Amino acid sequence: MSKTDKKGKYEMKVVKMILALGCLVAAGCMTSPVAFKSQSVPVPPQGYTVMGSDVTGTSEQIWVFGFGGSLSAQQHKAYKTALGNANGADALVGMSIESSTFNAFPFFMMGTIRVTGTPVKFNTNK
Repeated sequence: MSKTDKKGKYEMKVVKMILALGCLVAAGCMTSPVAFKSQSVPVPPQGYTVMGSDVTGTSEQIWVFGFGGSLSAQQHKAYKTALGNANGADALVGMSIESSTFNAFPFFMMGTIRVTGTPVKFNTNK
């Protein structure tokens, strides 16, 4: 094996190590509040009755090379999950939306949306 071949193999090992280190540096986690909403839908003039303590719903999404679902669809799914955890509730009030992501840029990203709110039932005039 010539010195040129050995040098080329050594350079390739260095390049691979630099790429691996770069991926580790670019990888990371983040959690941040996305929004706070006073209610999920307009409240009728008759008001509402609180149905219990806060409920939470989550939705997860995976993106590979930047391809995956939309963030708004993920938020809607998390909201529907939270509302489903409150049997018979019409809406959520005092909602908070939180986003958590794990990123191994640019190859892979996993995101979780968490919606928390107080379940309410609308009052009706009878």
